Amino acid sequence: MIRHRRFAIAMPAPSRRPAPPVTLLLPPDLLEQTQLELREASGGHCEAIVLWAGRPTADGDALITHLVMPKFESGRDHLTIPPVVRHELAVWVRSERLLVFADLHDHPAEAFLSRADVAAPFSTTNGFYAAVIPDFAVGDPGVEWRLYEALDGQWHERPTSSKFHELSV
Repeated sequence: MIRHRRFAIAMPAPSRRPAPPVTLLLPPDLLEQTQLELREASGGHCEAIVLWAGRPTADGDALITHLVMPKFESGRDHLTIPPVVRHELAVWVRSERLLVFADLHDHPAEAFLSRADVAAPFSTTNGFYAAVIPDFAVGDPGVEWRLYEALDGQWHERPTSSKFHELSV
C-alpha cells in the first residue's frame, strides 16, 4: 500500500500531462507537510524522498493534490526506491488517475543536484521537477530549496518562486 496524504481540494478532471513550462499549484500546508515528512523520514542521518502528485488544470498548470511517501532505501548520501515499490507506485497512480509532477528529497548539507541524482532520477519526463532540500530538512519549509526541471534529457535549475504557486485557503 502506498502511503499518502490527500489535500482537501477539488480535483480537476484527469487529462494529459501539460507541456512545459508547468507551474505547480500547491495547496495550503503542502510545503510544511513535505518538510515534516522528509525531516521525520531522514531522522537527521539519511536521505529521504517524497513525491508530489496531482492533475493538470485547464490552464496548463498542475494542481498538486497528494503528498506521496514511497518506501525507499537510503544512507547519508544516497537514496533508491526499489523496483517493486516503483511498480506499486505506478499501479496506484494509474488507479487514482494522477500524475507525479515532482520528487523532493533531502541532502545532508547543501541542496544541489548530485551526480547520483542525475544518474538515477525518479523521472526524466519533460517538465518533471526534482527539488533538493538541505540539511536533512531541518530548516523552514521552502528555505534554501533548489529546484530542477527535466527538459530533453537535461536538468535546468529554476527558481522555486517561478514554478511553485501556493494557493490561499
